Amino acid sequence: MLIVLLPDKFLKSVDYKYQINYLKKNLNTKVEVHDLFSVVNKDWESYFPGKRYGKVKVFHKLNDWKQYFRNKIKNDKKLIVINLLGLHSFKSLLIHYELYKSKVKVALFKSPEVCIEPRAYNAKFYQKFLKGFELLFSNFNRLKRFIKSKIIFKIVSFFTFDELIIFYSGNKNNILPYTDAKKFSFVSIHSSDYSNHLLLNSNKKKNPRQNYIVFLDGTTPYFTGDLQIFGYKINYNEKLWYEDLNNFLKLIEKEFKSKIIIIPHPRVRHLKNPNYLKRFKIRKDLEASAKLILNSKFVISATASTAVSYCVINNKPFNIIFNNQVIKKNQTMWKDMKYMSKVLKTGLININNGFDKKKFSTTIDKKIYDKYKYDYLTSKKISEKMNHEIINDILLKEDQKTFLR
Repeated sequence: MLIVLLPDKFLKSVDYKYQINYLKKNLNTKVEVHDLFSVVNKDWESYFPGKRYGKVKVFHKLNDWKQYFRNKIKNDKKLIVINLLGLHSFKSLLIHYELYKSKVKVALFKSPEVCIEPRAYNAKFYQKFLKGFELLFSNFNRLKRFIKSKIIFKIVSFFTFDELIIFYSGNKNNILPYTDAKKFSFVSIHSSDYSNHLLLNSNKKKNPRQNYIVFLDGTTPYFTGDLQIFGYKINYNEKLWYEDLNNFLKLIEKEFKSKIIIIPHPRVRHLKNPNYLKRFKIRKDLEASAKLILNSKFVISATASTAVSYCVINNKPFNIIFNNQVIKKNQTMWKDMKYMSKVLKTGLININNGFDKKKFSTTIDKKIYDKYKYDYLTSKKISEKMNHEIINDILLKEDQKTFLR
């Protein structure tokens, strides 16, 4: 049996990201999904509106989950747990401890799936100290969250699990920190975006006659962003933001003689953002990025989006746009944008500095894209094999030498 522990409310976007339904249909074992959102992230409820999707086991109390889980262990000695929980909640710490005590085999996804400047997890002690000192005077609530997550991670680092399966996509050197175990298995899989591409577009051909440009939007400022959920103080001028954005998108349509198609962030794609001009087409289906980037002229993004994966996979030019508000009010986001632009040699355009068509990247460097692909998204060793097929091989213990690195 396979149990998947989710820190998220099980929305349709979560099912799509982790391909839960594919796992249920295609694995040669029973798959159970445990929605632990109300246990580990109860205070985030307002940031994740919408009804839960499909059939999953939802737990609202930690003790209810513990009792249920312990019964499962007694009845299934071959149980494997895919643990997707983060380490910013003390209840999440207690769940990790329960997994450690139970001696079950635990699988972790430990790749960023997108280029991240290694400043956070490779930071030296003095850098972390300076970060904490800065937060003390600028954002005390954020400092408390920062210290809390460091304490939890340190405690979990003392747990020596019986066996850990580390799933990673791309280069093994990019694996994020994880806890200790008596036995490790490292398994190369595709990133979630690459795997979804294989499921949707592996047999589709490009149509060069399509005449549109994809704009990938973030959650902010109309919706709450991930950084704000984690306690960052970011107060954008919403009206000015969308005035600047809409005017810039209109200029893109005019100068490139192409239609703009807006794809909102997956977490809020089912919700309405009234700030877009009606002239722009908006695609809200969860497969929009995978489907539309394939035949677009090029892509622009308001964030250092993981959806850049689809540009890399389909060899589409990628451009990051920002404004003066990002520079002044969100240095974390600004640093991520600059780093992604540096890695992929993409356009990095301030929409408040006037419109210059020459600043846009309309071609790609294939060598750079291929490097990114095999650093963060996939491996040549697993070729076109689907993730659920790779997981099946592990569950069945068939030909493990091919897949365990």
